[in-house]
Amino acid sequence: MLERDRIMGENRNNVILLMEDDEVLRRYLAKLLRADNFEVLEAGSVKEALERSQNEHLGLVVADLKMPDDTAIGFMKKLSQLHIEIPVVIITAFGEWETYLEALDLGVYDYLNKPIEYTEFREKIKSVLSKNAKKKKDL
Repeated sequence: MLERDRIMGENRNNVILLMEDDEVLRRYLAKLLRADNFEVLEAGSVKEALERSQNEHLGLVVADLKMPDDTAIGFMKKLSQLHIEIPVVIITAFGEWETYLEALDLGVYDYLNKPIEYTEFREKIKSVLSKNAKKKKDL
């Protein structure tokens, strides 16, 4: 394997999939993350996010809780059914306790309320990607 290919493979574990139906917010967060040197893919629906999850090597999914075609909870259940293990951080304007507990049961990494404070959001993403990379390295 070429050194370039090995490095590219390692970096693919740091790709963030941003699943948000609010196009303005999605593009804004993606722009901020890219400015901080993160590689970001975007999905405006659960269906699109599932397709990308199956076809990309992702390090993290940031998922809006309520999407037009499903929820982040439904998305996580479908990932599980497909045997895809990707850390998920849920963002929401709806901080419902029951939904939070269900997300925890499904293994959500974190649950952040909107409006999002970007510095905290960025640090959370760095933490998740770092832990995920260490976990994969230890395997």
